[in-house]
Amino acid sequence: MITNIIVGIVGAFIGGFIMSFVGGAGVTGFNLGGFKVAVRGAVVLRVIIGFIR
Repeated sequence: MITNIIVGIVGAFIGGFIMSFVGGAGVTGFNLGGFKVAVRGAVVLRVIIGFIR
C-alpha cells in the first residue's frame, strides 16, 4: 500500500514534467486538470515499473 502511494506521488511529478515538456500546463492546483495530469503520470510510471519487473 505504501508503494502505491509513493508511485502516485512520483507519478504526479512525472505527469507535471511531461505536460510542461510538451507545452501544456502541469499541475496548477487541486482541480480536475491537475488530477488528470497526476493520473497520467502515475500510469506512465506503473507501465515503466511493469517493464522493469
